[in-house]
Amino acid sequence: MSFKKSLLKNIITLGGYNYVSQIAGFLSSIVLSRLLLPEEYGFVALITVFTGFVSVFSDVGLSYAIIRSDYGLTYHKALSNLAFYIGFILFLITMSLAFLIGWFYDDRALILPTMVMSSIFIFGAFAIVPNAILMKRLDFNYIGKIRLVSNVISILLMIVFAAFGFSYWSLIIPVILMHISQYAFFEYKVRLGFKFYKFSYPRVAYRKTKSLIKNLSSFNIINYWSRNSDNLIIGKYYSSYDLGIYNRAYKMLDLANNLIGGIFGTVLYPSLKKLKSEGGNVNDEYRSILGIISIISYPIGAVLILIPDLFVRVLWGKDWIMVADLLPYFGILIIFKTLVTTTGHMFILLEKEKVFMQIGVISAIIMTASIIIGAFFSVRIIAISYTAGFLFINVPLYLYFGFYKTFGQTVPHILKFWVPKIVFGACILIAELMGWRPVLYGMMILYGIHLVHVQRHDLKKLREMLTARIGKNVR
Repeated sequence: MSFKKSLLKNIITLGGYNYVSQIAGFLSSIVLSRLLLPEEYGFVALITVFTGFVSVFSDVGLSYAIIRSDYGLTYHKALSNLAFYIGFILFLITMSLAFLIGWFYDDRALILPTMVMSSIFIFGAFAIVPNAILMKRLDFNYIGKIRLVSNVISILLMIVFAAFGFSYWSLIIPVILMHISQYAFFEYKVRLGFKFYKFSYPRVAYRKTKSLIKNLSSFNIINYWSRNSDNLIIGKYYSSYDLGIYNRAYKMLDLANNLIGGIFGTVLYPSLKKLKSEGGNVNDEYRSILGIISIISYPIGAVLILIPDLFVRVLWGKDWIMVADLLPYFGILIIFKTLVTTTGHMFILLEKEKVFMQIGVISAIIMTASIIIGAFFSVRIIAISYTAGFLFINVPLYLYFGFYKTFGQTVPHILKFWVPKIVFGACILIAELMGWRPVLYGMMILYGIHLVHVQRHDLKKLREMLTARIGKNVR
């Protein structure tokens, strides 16, 4: 089987489960939005700004190390010990941060929920190595099933807890239980086992992964705060209601990244690693996959850009109508961010983690500056400034230092793929800002036609594989 067919098969397999999982989560938001208030979502978002930052250290390249290396069981067990030690340290850090978070927001009610959420790092640490081993084996069918089952259980628990009046705890406890169940299922399949070895074992494992850990940790720290400085600023200087509204809109960007960037990234890295070891053309295949991603992200972005008011009223109700003012800008971000987020796998594949980290520093400065500028005006201006900074500065930054300097793609290839997308993105953003609805609709239609035209061959292959997959399931 060719690389592309194998990759698309794994993406369809994992994507099928993940799409059902994400759709279930999306539909559950319709129910939860009527059981929980924006302030309750905002309350949890205040905590996750910090716990999310701590979580960037939970993997720190351990999964990539397993996939990239050819070491065996002893190395995997040593990394499992290392993952646990990292998770335990993160647990202690988060426990101690609970008081700081309460002080920062001047709300002592945040302390206990933060302490409870810290247990995620211990339970999540156990699942890192078994999950990476399954990815290395390209066993995405099992990974997809487990993620779906765990997520559905978590969603049902959230609804039950919210219905019984558990307030913001409905968004905390089920997530912890989800991490526990995922580890149990992954371990059942891999049979790795866990026991404490002499400290020399994880120390050696650390030495062999030090470059990944150091550079990815640095990138993740910088990237996290560039992505979450908006939540921090809104939570501190606006209100929990404003943060709840903004966070709801931002969740659509997260949903798209999980549905598209997350699935393609999960499958893309081990698949490209195998292709590279076989002497295949990594750049050509990567460029083709980006084209497919641009097609898939288009309808999600189009809905948020063209009918935000209807979208919010139907799904979440009138209490959330202010979200509609922000959705068009996150729709534009979806079109571009789902493409750029996959570049990290290419940097790691080419063992250019340091370059990846350096670009992350520049990108973080740009995005944080954009958010701070917007914060002087309003929450809506934050979304506008964030979108403009990403489209006009961040994307060209990755094109030059990533695609051209590091990946070695030619200038004609880069211009042919990216220039039409950036031009359409700029026109769509301007039309939205000026309120030119006919122009906005026209630009979106033209952009859709452009995508279908340039990716027509890949679309044909994808359609054939989907048809074959559906036919096999029916039989």
